[in-house]
Amino acid sequence: MLQQPSADTGRRASRQSARLSSPRHPNRGGIQKRNLIPARVDRDGDLVMDAGGAGARGGRASGSGRGSAIRGSAHTRRHHTPDLLSSRVSTRPARAGIDPSAIQKAVLRSMGSNETLPKRPKAIVKGARTRGNTREARDGLDNISVWGLKESKAAANKDGGISDLVAFLERKATNPDAPAREAVKIKKSRMEGDAVIVSVRPEDTTKILRLNHFTFAGASLRMEGPLTKSKLLDGDASSDTLNTIEALKAVLSNRYDVEAKLLDLSQLGSDPELVNIGIFNATSTESKFFPVLMKVCDGIFTSSQEKEEAVVSVSLANNNLTDISSVTTLSQTFPAIKNLDLSNNQIPHLKALEGWRWRFRKLDHLILSGNPMEAKEPNYKAEIAQWYPSLTTLNTVQIRSPEEVRTVSRSSLPLPVLGPSFRDEASIAENFVKQFFAGCDSDRTALVHGYYDAQSTFSLSINTSAPRGQMEISTQQAANWDQYIKRSRNLMRVTHVPARMSRLYTGTDSIRDCFTTLPATRHPDLLAEPGKWCIECHTLPGLPDPSGQSVSGVGGLMVMVHGEFSEIDISTNKTTVTRSFDRTFVLGPGGGIGGIRIACDTLVLRAYGGFEAWKPEEIYAPNVPATSSHATRYQIPIPEGFAVAGPTKTEEQLQKEVLALELSKVTGMTLEYSGMCLEQSGWNLEGAGMAFEQAKVNSRLARRL
Repeated sequence: MLQQPSADTGRRASRQSARLSSPRHPNRGGIQKRNLIPARVDRDGDLVMDAGGAGARGGRASGSGRGSAIRGSAHTRRHHTPDLLSSRVSTRPARAGIDPSAIQKAVLRSMGSNETLPKRPKAIVKGARTRGNTREARDGLDNISVWGLKESKAAANKDGGISDLVAFLERKATNPDAPAREAVKIKKSRMEGDAVIVSVRPEDTTKILRLNHFTFAGASLRMEGPLTKSKLLDGDASSDTLNTIEALKAVLSNRYDVEAKLLDLSQLGSDPELVNIGIFNATSTESKFFPVLMKVCDGIFTSSQEKEEAVVSVSLANNNLTDISSVTTLSQTFPAIKNLDLSNNQIPHLKALEGWRWRFRKLDHLILSGNPMEAKEPNYKAEIAQWYPSLTTLNTVQIRSPEEVRTVSRSSLPLPVLGPSFRDEASIAENFVKQFFAGCDSDRTALVHGYYDAQSTFSLSINTSAPRGQMEISTQQAANWDQYIKRSRNLMRVTHVPARMSRLYTGTDSIRDCFTTLPATRHPDLLAEPGKWCIECHTLPGLPDPSGQSVSGVGGLMVMVHGEFSEIDISTNKTTVTRSFDRTFVLGPGGGIGGIRIACDTLVLRAYGGFEAWKPEEIYAPNVPATSSHATRYQIPIPEGFAVAGPTKTEEQLQKEVLALELSKVTGMTLEYSGMCLEQSGWNLEGAGMAFEQAKVNSRLARRL
């Protein structure tokens, strides 16, 4: 019969019995482990796996040796477990997914301790991201008002363009290099009057507000959010912030001259109102003062045009400025000012103004006197004159006349819009345009048989991304492309080679079948409404001869037509929609109407875009003498045979020689220099004359400075 082994006696049994009956280790029955030592955790809250081994080494943890500082004393491990855990767990923010307090509770529970740890206080960090959608995160959103959607092209969309605006704001506000979890998200959006109210997390508010005055779908956006009302000068909102904003508005009001349209921001450091509110008491508020002042100005005016009309001149004199880093936002808030005073500052050199080099494109008068730059860089005036082409007065001294400014502005990029270039031969292209579009509106079958042949090609393409005109926006026409989309050969969208080939219509029958499926149209009368048309024509040598008689090809014409047409409902004869188009014809000799054929016809359709794009701009006529009997003309030695037709001289060469001779007669330049000037101007006589005048202006300016 088996007998139970006798219990151990002696000192060892007494120690074990006392340990097992201690409050920390209640006896719940079953097998109990010997030498049970409390588990330890390291600074990151991870369990130390060699705790048992440390106790097995005879309690030498408190002595010297490797690891003794980490293990601590055996006495502390046995009798002060909660304190040990509190000291071992790091108080710094834990890594994602690690909760030190939860680890402490789990360890104490496994050890059978009756002591509990105090609850960890919840971190209250304004704008901190939390895991999961907590109620605090949902309720603590900032509302931002956005104006400009109704004036944009997106207002014609089904939802009024709100979804497009939200997507635009999220895309522009998000750093492209930021991870996905840090992307800006607009939680809510709604329409209130003319404004769209968007709700975002507090940490995304400043990112959205940076998009103020951005252009969206052709309209400028204006924003107002809690940043403009709650915190401007310091990081935390305070009860004095609104009072500070009102004080800044009072300063602006006192410093604005209505009659002169002058905003006087000189000697800001000694302004009593600014001193009273403590703007210059701390470096942090002083550095933010001017940007905040400009933001207050943005809030006063409702549009950029209103700002341009109200503020023409700004003075920053006597502000002890060494550079423009603290006032650079002036160019963003008032980019169209005409007069700027920077006198009596401490600007040492021209490089200190580099940030405004491409700003203030309408600047007319600049004052820089009283700065160290005058002594250190005596030739700075010539450089400043190049920075600002519209500048006429520098330090109260005129450096350009208004006529010279206009000459410089017209000769610089972007180039002015000129009238169409129509180089027709024997009125072939003129007669073709008149007859073609009339036939396109009346009888397309007869049109096809009159101008196309078996080798003619036709293709159409839809450009849905082209800008829209004001009529398209105001009437909110939703252009339906269903009748065109199946035949569109937009190579940016159609990438499949068989689809591309099938949508290139070749031959009379194929082109006629395509024409008959297109909606009925009505084009404007070319003679009654010529402003709605832009027609250009150029010669095209080397066109393939369909008869094969000329190996080198035959001469042809390229005709480019830009205009508009209205689709007509045949049953009511009323206009359903107006579209814009661009059409290019390649004409060659053939058996069609007027002895010509259409070798290639390319039609591009787009939403209505108006006709302002090709309206010629008013061009300032330079003082280049014309071919008038009263104008002074120079006597230029002309080589024999120059500007005279000959058997070995091409028509293009003859035309260039005639242009060079004419330019030399009116400017006095040699034929060689006239040819170089014309070549740089693309053989445009008017452009070459403007370039000549600009060179004269620059030469006089250099001598004057």
